[in-house]
Amino acid sequence: MASFATSTSLRSLVNPGVSSRKDFLIRPPSMALLVIDVQESLTKVDASNGNYKNAIGFPRMIKNTKRLVDAVRFNRDNRDGCGSEVIFTYLEALTDDSRDVSLDYKLSGPLLSNLPNPSAPAKFLPDLTPISGKDICVPKTSCSVFTSTNLNYILRNLNIEQIVVCGQLTDQCVESAVRDAADLGYFVSVVEDACGAKTEDCHRKGLHGMKGFSRRVTTDQVLQEIGIVEINAKAGNEECMRLNQADAVESRSHTLSIPPSSEYVRNYDRGSHSAIIRSLRAAGVKFLRYAVVDVYNSMRCKTVPISHIMSQLPNRTRQTWRTVSSSRPLDNAVSIAEGCIAGMVSYADKIVTSSNLSARNVLVLRPDFCSLRILPYAPQTAMVMCTVHNQQTNKLSPLCTRGLLERVLHVAREDLGIEFCVGAELEFMLYRTGPSGVPEPVDISTFASSLTLNEQVKICFYFVVY
Repeated sequence: MASFATSTSLRSLVNPGVSSRKDFLIRPPSMALLVIDVQESLTKVDASNGNYKNAIGFPRMIKNTKRLVDAVRFNRDNRDGCGSEVIFTYLEALTDDSRDVSLDYKLSGPLLSNLPNPSAPAKFLPDLTPISGKDICVPKTSCSVFTSTNLNYILRNLNIEQIVVCGQLTDQCVESAVRDAADLGYFVSVVEDACGAKTEDCHRKGLHGMKGFSRRVTTDQVLQEIGIVEINAKAGNEECMRLNQADAVESRSHTLSIPPSSEYVRNYDRGSHSAIIRSLRAAGVKFLRYAVVDVYNSMRCKTVPISHIMSQLPNRTRQTWRTVSSSRPLDNAVSIAEGCIAGMVSYADKIVTSSNLSARNVLVLRPDFCSLRILPYAPQTAMVMCTVHNQQTNKLSPLCTRGLLERVLHVAREDLGIEFCVGAELEFMLYRTGPSGVPEPVDISTFASSLTLNEQVKICFYFVVY
């Protein structure tokens, strides 16, 4: 997962069948914050009532919606070229008698069949009132804002590709808008702690119903992705926000956001295992060495016979029950104790109790095939570098150093346009057998001395020719 250069359309980066919603973090220049139905008549909080709506759901929604609105406004007003938009959609009829509202609302009781109207306009909460001329206001008369408004037209004109959704009710207007937005081709993120419902069960059901249409994120996660740090929530807007970078007006392309290990994905051909194993055997390789680097930068290796891995391949002459593991035998061949990856001291098998690590917790090594090599000094052995995954969930372990490096390099390349080219620098010393039979250095001169090259021209010639 990563955020991308601002000149690239997010839709053009989708790889059908491979990409997922989690691959696309929020990119301020192409995002809009959609605040749904956070208005006075629908969002009243009765502090004397201790039910979920009044004690938890709505207060949390109002608090976090304000944080999001302030943050996106700050981006919009303080960053050059940043197209962050704040859009308020709210219930308000076009006619005083509400005859233009949807049939569904006319059948839903007096509150929804008699909406705010031109003679009695909708009112907003004191801390969540649209700023005239800057925020965009879209009144609606149906559950989904896309059904009864021209919001899709507005978003296309603004070149918006990503919609961050908050407001209420989670299982009604929010869910309807999210589903419609996804079908219309937008990348949708639902801020779960900035949405509210009448009961906790309704809130959970609404979030579950949007699972296949959006990313579920938190307010803190959104602020991180758009590059905002809150300084003092009690201060004014100009004082309570600052950019994640030292230069307050730098663009989003200079903010580096590393995806968490739970969102790590490496794309590779899952059907390649059989071909790789058979190719290694044809090359005379008898052992495959799985290698990882622990958190203390020490190499850890385990070796598996090729013959054992071959036995895990599907048997085409008979039916096999190992349908999943057999097609990818290299993924499940080796496991290692969590304590080992955490840098357990090799001469004393003890782990500090307060580390919450245990040798009983087992991690699985998953090979990165681009690193597969036959060892020139041991031609019957091949080695492959691996990432480390939780055995139960298959998610990347936070202890995996290679996975962390891959995520950093990917985001640096895609978000900042920085490419790292790394290679080995070969350094060596020349020795010869001395008069007493003891090896001695060919020269003891200063490093990179031209005098040495002049004196040892015969040796240099030997290395070039042979």
